[in-house]
Order: sequence, then structure tokens, then C-alpha cells
Amino acid sequence: MDKKTRIVAIIITLIVIAGIITTFIFGLNFDLIYKQHKEIDIYIGQEFENKDIENIVKEVIGKEKVIIKKVELYEDMVSITVENISDEQLEQLNTKINEKYQLENTKESLLVTDVSNVKGRDLIKPYVWPTIISFFVIEIYLFVYLLIYKKSGRNVKIIKEMLIFFSITVIVQLLYFAIISITRLPINRITIPISILLYLITTIVTLYKLEKQNIKIEKDK
Repeated sequence: MDKKTRIVAIIITLIVIAGIITTFIFGLNFDLIYKQHKEIDIYIGQEFENKDIENIVKEVIGKEKVIIKKVELYEDMVSITVENISDEQLEQLNTKINEKYQLENTKESLLVTDVSNVKGRDLIKPYVWPTIISFFVIEIYLFVYLLIYKKSGRNVKIIKEMLIFFSITVIVQLLYFAIISITRLPINRITIPISILLYLITTIVTLYKLEKQNIKIEKDK
């Protein structure tokens, strides 16, 4: 291992360790819809802009993340998703929306739903079998690929190359999730698909480098 490779390995190791420590202390930062939160449905009865509702909500609860959606067939009702809101803030929110749209809603007429958090295993559940199947398909493909090279008389160590590929894949995934943990990027719908994409990219790059390496060996003979 040359000096440059050692430096890269040390940096990756430090990032992964920092990610593990951050996850252990603070946990992962799940997106709002996956945390325990409240959904507030308010009947507006007329056209409205999501941005206007968002501005009102932020006046009441501050700069916390909020999700605004139009609901119902005629989009005359708004669904507001916030992590938490007090009774006093809910009263203020209702008052400001009434003033904005000339409504007479009472706080009791608002539909407030407490939504429990989504567990990490439930988030990744839809991707488990596709990931497992993809992993074994790629591993079998890599094995056959290396076997063909071996039978063609080329100097290829099948087990070694597969272990290298597996190690690189694991390192890339650990690095990815360590960066997510350290930077506090929210875990959401695209987190796992990006992980799978990184796995495919790792596979393509590994096979390309292996092919390039074998071509170089053949030329040097």
C-alpha cells in the first residue's frame, strides 16, 4: 500500500468512526414525515397558495420544518405537517388563517392527528429483497466473469477479487451512511435508492478496473 492509498484509507476510517460515534450519540436524522409529528387539517373553502399557509405557520411556530399539502377533490382544504405544536400555537394558527381567508373556524373544528414515527426497519423493508437479489445476481455475474478469465489462461485469483469487491462495497456504504450521520442529512425516500445506486456504480467501476488491469497484464506479456 503506497503513501497516497494509506492517507485515503486513514481519512475514510476516521470518517466512518466519526459517523458511528455521531449515530450512537444523536441517532440518525429522519425526515419530518418519518418522525413522530402532528398533521393538522383545516378547511379553507377557497383557493389558496401553499406558500401563504407556510408563511403563517412559520410565523406561529418559528423556523421549524413544515409540510403543506392541498387535500380533498377541490383542493379547498390544507393539511399541515409539523413536528410539534402547542394548544396556544394552534389557537394562534387558527386565528391567523381565519383573518387571512375571512373564515370562522374554531380550534375545535381543526382535525389534529398525532402520527407515530416510522421505524428504520419499516423504511428499508421495501428494498430488502430487491437489494439481496441484486447482490447475489452481481456476485454470481462477477464469479462467472472471473471464472471465464481464469479458464482463458489469465492470472486471476477469483476468491481474492471477490473479497476485494465485497470490501469496497461495504466501505462505500459505510462511508455513505457516515457522511449522512455526520452532516445530519435527513433520512427520506431517496436515501436507500441512492445507496443501491452507489452499489451499482461500485460494481461497474470495479469491473471496469479489473478489465483494465487484465488488459494491461496481457499487453505486458
